[in-house]
Amino acid sequence: MSPATSATSLLLLHTWGGDARTWAPALRFLRAGGRAAEAPDLPGHGDRTAEPFTLAGALETASAHTADHPIGHLANHLADRPADRPADRPVDRPADRPVDVVGSGLGALVALALARQRPGSVRSLTLVGFPPAGGPAAAGRLAETEERLRRAGTAAFARSYVDGTLRGPDPARRELLRRSMAATRPQTLLDSLRATLGWADDEPPRPPGPPCLVLRGAYDERVGADAARTLAGQLGGAYGVVPGAGHVAYLDEPEAFAAVLADFHHGLDRAAAGPAAVAGPAGRSGTEPVPPVRHSSDPPTRRSPSAER
Repeated sequence: MSPATSATSLLLLHTWGGDARTWAPALRFLRAGGRAAEAPDLPGHGDRTAEPFTLAGALETASAHTADHPIGHLANHLADRPADRPADRPVDRPADRPVDVVGSGLGALVALALARQRPGSVRSLTLVGFPPAGGPAAAGRLAETEERLRRAGTAAFARSYVDGTLRGPDPARRELLRRSMAATRPQTLLDSLRATLGWADDEPPRPPGPPCLVLRGAYDERVGADAARTLAGQLGGAYGVVPGAGHVAYLDEPEAFAAVLADFHHGLDRAAAGPAAVAGPAGRSGTEPVPPVRHSSDPPTRRSPSAER
């Protein structure tokens, strides 16, 4: 791992119905080389289930974990937390060093809002399993979810959702998301889903400022390749794929997920170091810097198993 990347903390924002614990399987790979990683529970999730979910509250939570926020040094430090309930402790991080923000699903919504509102505190932005379908499909999904929660209850809904969403065979990973979702109040699930589905209602997609990667599991049935690639073009960013993964790529294939993410971050280091570094060896997942997508309808100029621009 390059010095610049290893010195930049990761801020990990969990998926819909998840919590900080769901990042535990990926953590052993994400913190390679001693890299710091922080994963807060968003409002209404994890240890904060009594709180209502609002996007403003989620954004404040994420802001509290960034370098230029006055309470950023009090963030949850995931690197030393046990998977069952990591404890809070101060993070030893320079106050002026931006973080690499990674958000999945609901977390991607929060990550994008953070990068737009506090671009100076974000070195890079990675959106995973995003964007959701809009228009009539969004309204239909919200209504269907509300009806299923009413009829089956949260526990049965969570089991069905996890069985239909995660591809990985590891029962422990499935249990992390199932348990988290089952403990989340139905109103929180609906409010957070409504916010995610309406992500573009008030503001059309535009480049957020920091370098951006839109990342999708190769078998994601909720976010299609065209939608993810189009968003990458609208944001002036890169498009990437996690081999073997579904919608929650960081739980399905944590090692492959970490490899694609590391390649993206190393690419930023190579670009910052100049042409000689960019021309050097490719990252371990085989990605290389390529020209950005100029328009959502432009075909990508290059593809690899893990990322493309």
